[in-house]
Amino acid sequence: MAYNWLTSLIALLVGSVITINGVVVNSDDLIASATSAVNGANFHQIATVLEVYYMEHGEYPKATSGEELMDIFEKESMIRNRPIDADVFEYRTTQNGNDYILKIKKQK
Repeated sequence: MAYNWLTSLIALLVGSVITINGVVVNSDDLIASATSAVNGANFHQIATVLEVYYMEHGEYPKATSGEELMDIFEKESMIRNRPIDADVFEYRTTQNGNDYILKIKKQK
């Protein structure tokens, strides 16, 4: 009987709507908010590493995706941990490697 109670509790916690202190919270909104915060923090760290890379190489890395950019940073030992999903970042160089565009792609 305890197993059924525990299963029900887990189902309630994992469900799409959670009540915390009498406030209804949509878990999808919580996850989206957390993902957005993590992507924002990663975005700023990537921008910082891009500037360090530029100071060392005299140009920004020639990559066409977030994954490729993280591969370059890892190879150069400029990062320890990759973002969970580096492909949420859109990156490309401009002006022959003297500038870049870095954006977070719109999430579905």
